Amino acid sequence: MSKGIHLLQDPRLGRLYELMRRVNSSTDTAGVLEEIVAGVTEGLGYGVAAISRIQGDALVVSTFSGPEHYRAQVLGRRRPVQLILDAFDQADEWGIIRYVPRGRVAGEFLEGMWVPDCDPVEGADAWHPGDALFGPLYAPTGELLGIMSVDRPPGGRVPDQQQRELLEMFVVQAGLALSHAQHRARLAEQLVVGEMLTKVALAGSLVDLDLVLEAAVRAVAEGLDSCQTWLRCFPETLNGSWEHAAGYPAPNAVTAGIQTLLGDLVRLSEADHGFPIEVGLEPDPGDLLPMSGQALQHKMRLHDATQAAVCPMLVGRDVLGYLVVMRSADQPALTPPQRAGLAEVGRTLGPLVLNARLRSTEQRLLAELQELDRYKGELIATISHELKTPLTSIMGHTELLEDGASLDVSLPAITRNAHRLQGLIDNLLSYSRLQEKRSPARQEVDLAGLVRGSIETLAVQLDRQALSVSLDAPHGPVSVAGDPEELRRVCDNLLGNAVKYSRPGGRVSVQVGGDADGAWLSVSDQGLGISRQDQVHLFSAFHRSSNPEALSIPGTGLGLAISRRIVELHEGTVTVDSTLGQGSTFTVRLPWRPDSPRLG
Repeated sequence: MSKGIHLLQDPRLGRLYELMRRVNSSTDTAGVLEEIVAGVTEGLGYGVAAISRIQGDALVVSTFSGPEHYRAQVLGRRRPVQLILDAFDQADEWGIIRYVPRGRVAGEFLEGMWVPDCDPVEGADAWHPGDALFGPLYAPTGELLGIMSVDRPPGGRVPDQQQRELLEMFVVQAGLALSHAQHRARLAEQLVVGEMLTKVALAGSLVDLDLVLEAAVRAVAEGLDSCQTWLRCFPETLNGSWEHAAGYPAPNAVTAGIQTLLGDLVRLSEADHGFPIEVGLEPDPGDLLPMSGQALQHKMRLHDATQAAVCPMLVGRDVLGYLVVMRSADQPALTPPQRAGLAEVGRTLGPLVLNARLRSTEQRLLAELQELDRYKGELIATISHELKTPLTSIMGHTELLEDGASLDVSLPAITRNAHRLQGLIDNLLSYSRLQEKRSPARQEVDLAGLVRGSIETLAVQLDRQALSVSLDAPHGPVSVAGDPEELRRVCDNLLGNAVKYSRPGGRVSVQVGGDADGAWLSVSDQGLGISRQDQVHLFSAFHRSSNPEALSIPGTGLGLAISRRIVELHEGTVTVDSTLGQGSTFTVRLPWRPDSPRLG
């Protein structure tokens, strides 16, 4: 009788046909595999049947049927895939079944191998506990997905031809079940990756770059199930900032960027290297990120991650930033579809970042143009006012002189207003010159000496307003490097303002000193003070106070703008601390001259 007739008459096929139906219709892969191994033990009469699935480079037993006291010994057992493949080379081939008699394979293959506790029967075809019978579980594409292993065959004897054919059918069904499960998992994974890419693309509709990054990093973290993900843009210029960054789920994970990543990613991009780059915690001689690998591994440890994938944000081969996805020890490595999706995220984010930067630049330029237009109008109005007031006085007194008025009254007024015009013109020329200047002349300047000179220059005004002035300065020089005329102008402006805006009988306090950070000058008064609103624009050109009492005092609004520009050219800072109605304190800090003695 032929093999086909034998099989058709075998009553055990009913269970197999039911399994075939379940394999093709059920999404419960674990349940189907349980039924398959139960069919091998209960239907075919094997004492033990187990299915191992490939996880990375290991085979892990996931499904078992047999005596309960064996279950704990078998489930979860891991063996390297390569050991099984090497054993296949030594095995007898029974169709897709592989039979390895005891003693044929030794060494590593036997280490960790589970052997049932039973005695062999008598006879040449007796099954020995050391024998092995495997059924490789293949996908239709030929990919190995796992193995089915059986032991203690029916009657304790090596399976005959018919038993092998029946076992082979169960093995084929187990392979199909795993293949269907893998196909469903990949489809689901592709859907998740596709949804992630859609969310990243939609993030580009947001106007603000920080909002774009926040939406994108969350989409990537959720789509790839990472323990920590972050995005960071490289500075647009060498001296730019790192403010554009986002992290999820820990948003503060990006407080410090890995600046050396730029060099590594640019090099790999120019070499047309595939992305993403995967990094582990252990040192790798072939590390693709030689400059930044250790810094990245340090961040991985902070988040209990054991693996990371780095992908640049690209426009062509220009690297605008990078994306890091971290995964913990209990998470599998990124699959090929996930890696491809991550690379696509990098290619998608590059243009989004570039467009967001262009929008930001456009908005900044528009704001600057609007501010320039406002400034131009304010400049014309201020200069017109400042010119008109003394000119009106000069013209008025000139007419009085023509009518025969006394020279004693008109000439001093004309002279005073002419000096006022001269001062305004000098300030305008100075401000224009300083805007174009890039660095001051460098020579030794005694800051304390400049302050003493300014106080002497203001002696008449101090006496006129009955103001007292105190100076707290070292006996020796406080030496800085700079332009003495420009620094003298700063001292004159600050002390002159303190006197101008002090009430009669008040006090002006001046301090000069130094510490580890540099030399400093502090000028305090008990005068009108400055509101918080006015302090915002205090050092802007032509800014005048909104305080009516301060506006009644003549001024061009250029003194503090000129002073700040001079201090900045000298690599220093000028700050103000003021309370409306109580007075102000202006503090200038300048770096030490390289060979000057340090105070404090």
